[in-house]
Amino acid sequence: MSVARKKTAGSPGSPVIRRRVAGTRARVCQVAARQFNEESYAAVSVDAIVAAAGIARSSFYRFFRDKEELLCQIVDPVFELAVTELDRISVEQPETIVNGIARSYLQVWATHRDGLVLSMKLGATLFPLVQKSHDRYVARILVLMEHLHESRMLRHDNPRMAARLLALTAVPVLQVCEKHPQFENVFCSTLRGLLLKW
Repeated sequence: MSVARKKTAGSPGSPVIRRRVAGTRARVCQVAARQFNEESYAAVSVDAIVAAAGIARSSFYRFFRDKEELLCQIVDPVFELAVTELDRISVEQPETIVNGIARSYLQVWATHRDGLVLSMKLGATLFPLVQKSHDRYVARILVLMEHLHESRMLRHDNPRMAARLLALTAVPVLQVCEKHPQFENVFCSTLRGLLLKW
């Protein structure tokens, strides 16, 4: 039997080890995102992150080159999931576009809540780190807003303004609505009110 086939449950290439590594990496991202939101990116040290995550400093550097790479691994998946969700929206029925956008936000909120909140807090210094994934997201949103504009459904008749309004308000609206018993319905209806004429 070849060496490649003799991988045990504890070998570095085994599924068990890969799951453990992925779980630890995800935990570090989750802990760091929460800390960055509660304090700030600049205020949180690698030492604070590893202490909160319960890992050794050397383990941190096995997963991430530096704190900037960690930030990218927190925020890039937010935009990547959003793009995946937006790509599922049918533009053949314009009346369903805003509901699809709302559902995409709800999916990202459920999966990457702290990363989504953090994405709103990136200043001019940090934003270039995630600009490529952000720009892909914005391009998808603009296509959808153009369809709404062509259907004469946009409240302000300006796709770029609608996209900007969405970018600035969706996360705060999620935060406000989060504890409401009808959270998803309230969020969807709020976005419709912000973006649509009726």
